[in-house]
Amino acid sequence: MLDDKIDTNIVSILCYWYTKQELCIRWLTLLSSFLTIGNKTRQGGILSPYLFSRYERELSLELATSRVGCNIGGVHINVLAYADDIVILAPS
Repeated sequence: MLDDKIDTNIVSILCYWYTKQELCIRWLTLLSSFLTIGNKTRQGGILSPYLFSRYERELSLELATSRVGCNIGGVHINVLAYADDIVILAPS
């Protein structure tokens, strides 16, 4: 995130926020005890798409420039990505 020129204060807040997340489960009128969230981002969370794309950006760049993968009509295809679905193609 710092490479994207995001203010260090915002990065610090997000780091704290995502490492201290807890949840409890409500069923009718009952509440469970609090549990620490282990995966850090939630599906449907407003920041999740940005954080995921930032996480996998360098991997995608490395794959795209490696020229290793399937050759279809002279075009090298080695990674297909849409949202959080990624397929990595190999020549064998």
